[in-house]
Amino acid sequence: MDEITTTGLTKNFGDLVAVDHIDLNIPSGTIFGLLGPNGAGKSTTTRLLSTLLRPTEGTGTVSEYDIIMEPVRVREVIGVLPEESNHTLYPSLTAYENLEYFARLYDVPEDEIPERIEELLTFMVLWDRKDDKAGELSTGNRQRLALCRAILHRPKVLLLDEPTSALDPIAAKRVRELILELSKKYKQTFLINSHNLPEVQRVCDRIAIIDEGKILLQGKTQELRSKLLAKQQFRIRIVGDVDKAGSIAKSMNFVEDVKQEVDSIIVTIEDPTENNSSLMQNMLSQGIKIVEFAEEEATLEDLYLEVVKGGIEK
Repeated sequence: MDEITTTGLTKNFGDLVAVDHIDLNIPSGTIFGLLGPNGAGKSTTTRLLSTLLRPTEGTGTVSEYDIIMEPVRVREVIGVLPEESNHTLYPSLTAYENLEYFARLYDVPEDEIPERIEELLTFMVLWDRKDDKAGELSTGNRQRLALCRAILHRPKVLLLDEPTSALDPIAAKRVRELILELSKKYKQTFLINSHNLPEVQRVCDRIAIIDEGKILLQGKTQELRSKLLAKQQFRIRIVGDVDKAGSIAKSMNFVEDVKQEVDSIIVTIEDPTENNSSLMQNMLSQGIKIVEFAEEEATLEDLYLEVVKGGIEK
């Protein structure tokens, strides 16, 4: 079952088309990454799905509730970490009091509230700060507390806008671990907005690439990355003259592209099964000392750049 769907979802702000007729299908239990640069339409999409904005055209559903006709029901089944998450907390209340207040607001069973709060604050290394006022916490700690607030009531769907943007590497790693754990334990569905390619690649099993309000490509992360394998890029690390190695590679008619780095060249090869050995033999015969000849793994960054350039079809 699809937990989130949109059909022709569009949002205009005057002459600006922020979200342009997007169609999304996000299966239940999926960690879905909406990937794109700042201003691409990611946050507006989240606001539409969370019913904070009303579409100009099109519609969508969250857990089969219509975002236009059933906004209250939608809000009952979602947890939201908005872009301005630091402003979703009460600064005069302590970290614990904030979570206690929102737990009651979302009808978390009274006897479960203390345990849930302690579990989340401990995991996010905030338990020692539970009695500190939210307004006195650092930006990173407020971000982590806001994430605790969003997931405290164990919603079916979580809409997270740049969840690690204000965090140091250790805290960001904890957030990624928490997302993976919640997805596995409670089968929750996540829509994560991000412009952080490595982060999306680590946690998301499906992605959509959005730019200028339009979905350029979407599908399973591994399937989309596999589209790049036809390029067959290889890193050849050498000891010696990198310029000479690059010239040799460029002279071979089956080599499509050569990029040079400090101690390596990265080559794009047609039919590598047939041609890799020829390239290697040619380089060795001309005195090039090869210490590594390995396939470059396709990344989401490669995919993103190819899609934006128009090099990969939908």
